[in-house]
Amino acid sequence: MSLLQRSAIVTAMLASLSISSFAQTPGTPAVAPSAQSAPAPAKKGHGPEAREARMAQRMQALKASLKLNASQEAAWTSYVAAIQPQRPAPGERPERPDLAKLTTPERIDAMQAMHAKHQAAMDQRNQATKAFYATLTPEQQKTFDAETLKMHERRGHGPDGKGPHGQRHQGPNPKQSVPPMDSK
Repeated sequence: MSLLQRSAIVTAMLASLSISSFAQTPGTPAVAPSAQSAPAPAKKGHGPEAREARMAQRMQALKASLKLNASQEAAWTSYVAAIQPQRPAPGERPERPDLAKLTTPERIDAMQAMHAKHQAAMDQRNQATKAFYATLTPEQQKTFDAETLKMHERRGHGPDGKGPHGQRHQGPNPKQSVPPMDSK
């Protein structure tokens, strides 16, 4: 029996065991219809509304620490408006079934278009930040630098170069690399 045949047999046996274990799972008890129809509460701290609330709190804390004067208020307002995350409009982001209908080159083009749109939005936020930064005094600029660095670290890009889950973002992990293909 070849290695491929043995692998196929083992895979089939494992699949049949896992399917039979699902079939034997006891059913859940019936629940009142009113409880079933009620939507599940969102986890605290997740979702777009929670993110927007956290961002508003951070912006208020930043504004308080900058101690802006009256002449800087207009620049602050336009800065905050420019850096607000934009939710995609309904139908703007392609759905998986729609992507499945596309050919590979068409999917690549769609991804490139989305990337260009994201890049343009990032460029707009960067320009708004630079314009606001130019209105600050040198002392306020130091405060802005320190506070925004804290925000960056809080998002998981700390000074140790590690991301939100503790991995370094400096190339592939040599322990998990795929061996090179033979050129035969």
